[in-house]
Amino acid sequence: MVDTAGIFGQLTGMFKGFNPLVWIVVILAVIGVTFGFLFLRKRKKLTFPAAEIVDLGSGKTSFNFLGRKGAGWFGKKRAFFNLWDYGDEIIRTNKGEIVEQFSEEDFQEVNGKRGIIFYRDPIRRLLFPINKLKVVNKDLVSAIAPAEYTDTGVEIIKANIKETKDKWAELAPYVALGLMAILLVISIVVITQMIGHSQDKANQLILDGGKNCLEMAKSFYNTLGAPSTAP
Repeated sequence: MVDTAGIFGQLTGMFKGFNPLVWIVVILAVIGVTFGFLFLRKRKKLTFPAAEIVDLGSGKTSFNFLGRKGAGWFGKKRAFFNLWDYGDEIIRTNKGEIVEQFSEEDFQEVNGKRGIIFYRDPIRRLLFPINKLKVVNKDLVSAIAPAEYTDTGVEIIKANIKETKDKWAELAPYVALGLMAILLVISIVVITQMIGHSQDKANQLILDGGKNCLEMAKSFYNTLGAPSTAP
């Protein structure tokens, strides 16, 4: 028969042996890991880039891009500081707002990727998906005279040339310093090699001169004749 009272007593004694500060650290660590896991899980669900269209009135519109992780599928119900979601899946933005009545047919392209474009109701502040967009004043292009096309194109080319010149003007001092540094290194290498070659040549000349002097002394000595050693 299992002695549950004894086991419980041993566990109680073991727990009592721990410092309370250790338990506080362990509890805080568990809470921190849990929050970190839930936060990363929430970030992982933000898989779609998103853009918000706001009507400013008088025919003006604002486009607000929410970034690459702008929206994603989440459970409708949330708990634990909105980090845990469950239930039927809906589209939420990275700010936690619901895009009402969103379906697979409402996906658009945002920055070349499958994304979500939605409209914010200025009165009720609700978000609604936009599955079709139309540029109303695109006919304005055909109304521009060809001469104006040419002038605009020339202005664009001039602006690009000026921008290129400005960039070169900014980079010129750094390019000049780089070239000067390269030339300096090359000059030092050449001068070092020349000095080393000159030293070797001077040493050889000194040795050759010494040999020549020795040969001349021997020749002069032989010409005079060696002194006699007879008694």
